[in-house]
Amino acid sequence: MNQKSILSHIFDNPFHKLKVGAAAKKTQNKEALRLYRDILKFSIEFDWANKNGEIWRDIIRKSARKEFEIAKNEADPFMVMRMIMTSREAMQKTREKLNEEYFKLNTTFSERTQTNQQNKIE
Repeated sequence: MNQKSILSHIFDNPFHKLKVGAAAKKTQNKEALRLYRDILKFSIEFDWANKNGEIWRDIIRKSARKEFEIAKNEADPFMVMRMIMTSREAMQKTREKLNEEYFKLNTTFSERTQTNQQNKIE
């Protein structure tokens, strides 16, 4: 196929009509499983309770399980990849926000500790 026929093939066949092979499906399954494991590992850091007394770690795990159970029936490979990418991005943003909050807490704690030590010396 020359470049013109390749481009013509791409534009004449919208993405929703393209076939995805078994290898691509297997790759998507592996990526989804990797994401699920990453979410479970990341949820360990959420060890405090919400207003109802439920541990956030457990809430996150239940929610992830529910989302993945729903998504496993999705037949459109492009939609599957979109869900994986969106979930991965959301997890990354949550991780960044959590790290920022930990940094603020550590900074505040360090400042208070230094202030207390200076007050004891005086």
